[in-house]
Amino acid sequence: MNQMVQHETMTARVERAIRRDIVAGLIAPGERLRVADLSARYGVSHIPVREALRQLEGDRLVVIDPHKGAILRGVTPKFVRDMHDTRAALETLLVRNAAERITPAGADELDRLAEAYEQAAAGGQAVAMVEANLTLHRRIAVLADNPVAADIMEQGWELVVSIRQRYGFGPSRIAAIIEQHRRLVDAIRSGDAVLASSVALEHCLDARDDLLARMEEAASSA
Repeated sequence: MNQMVQHETMTARVERAIRRDIVAGLIAPGERLRVADLSARYGVSHIPVREALRQLEGDRLVVIDPHKGAILRGVTPKFVRDMHDTRAALETLLVRNAAERITPAGADELDRLAEAYEQAAAGGQAVAMVEANLTLHRRIAVLADNPVAADIMEQGWELVVSIRQRYGFGPSRIAAIIEQHRRLVDAIRSGDAVLASSVALEHCLDARDDLLARMEEAASSA
């Protein structure tokens, strides 16, 4: 029994490590994921690596080809658009639910998380910005108390974050994110579900359009 628990824990650790490296841009979309390389990278045997890759395949992050092995899914403009549009639909639902359920303590926590993003942005800390942004939106999802919607929203999202790390932001996007986060948290605090949903939709679609613009600029200058 202890060996089984230890084995499962090792697989989970490898999976988390791969996810972190995807988010940080250390593993690029379309990159081949060789079991031997990942085993050496994380200091584990091949077995937990293979199982972690299978779990990531279930979350639509990895494609496992019988002949080529595991590959991190590629990202196209259509994929980016589809992911943001899907996230917009789910996030508007979640923020509406969060606004209907919010407590003063929960709102204070969202304020702190929004401030953490602002501090990371002020310091130009890209990785900390990513983590703060993910933490804020995931906390809103927890407060909404719809784990099914939250789980669907997360599937494949690390690929979008990885691409964002690669292409960066438009000149005014970070300031807009900060302002939208504040309006979103204020709407949730006040229990205004309609306004919260409107801000969440604006936030998602602006993010989509900015990333697509950055990808188009890079393609045109290549």
